[in-house]
Amino acid sequence: MIRLPLSSTDAADRAHFLKLFVWLFGPSYVILGVAEVFAFVKDWIGPGTLVLLLIGNVPVLYLLAGVLFASIERTATGIANTLYAGGGLPASPAHSGMESLVARGMYREAAGAYSAHLVRHPADNLARIKLAEIHRAHLSEPDVAERLFQEVRRNRPEPRDEFMAANLLIELHRSTGRRDRLLVELARFADRYKGTRAGKHAAMALREMKQEG
Repeated sequence: MIRLPLSSTDAADRAHFLKLFVWLFGPSYVILGVAEVFAFVKDWIGPGTLVLLLIGNVPVLYLLAGVLFASIERTATGIANTLYAGGGLPASPAHSGMESLVARGMYREAAGAYSAHLVRHPADNLARIKLAEIHRAHLSEPDVAERLFQEVRRNRPEPRDEFMAANLLIELHRSTGRRDRLLVELARFADRYKGTRAGKHAAMALREMKQEG
């Protein structure tokens, strides 16, 4: 079934569909119109058929734009899912709309959508982690990202979410050069996951940093 974005309640979807339709309509209508006029000149069709075809081009192109838009949206969601999975952030059906915005480069809109989602679902720590990653990786707002990662800890996280937030917080401090905070987080991680391979790596990194002074 073809989805008609102009009937959507999502203003961003409507705006993007209209841009696509305008981009597609002009050249496509000209090509179709020239072909139909050529058929009329060759007496392959009559004047009545020509008029019907010229009028019918509009809804045909609208439906074509709808098919193309749906295809682009599915591809964008697939790319987002791949990126999140590749980065250790699993895809979730509940986040598909936000992940699609990220894949399309609409980072500020995605951040707003995740924030609105968290108002409705405050226990969704995976959404909080993904929002933090948008602020860290795409909006250059490490302080906001750090606050969100810290919120995960205070929000009774599942073991998976707690582990991801701790890892990403370490990477955040490493990338921003916050040595003091990095030392604290490495020590916390090494103690929390003592005996695991990840915990041993954190302890080793902590020792190396202390030796460097």
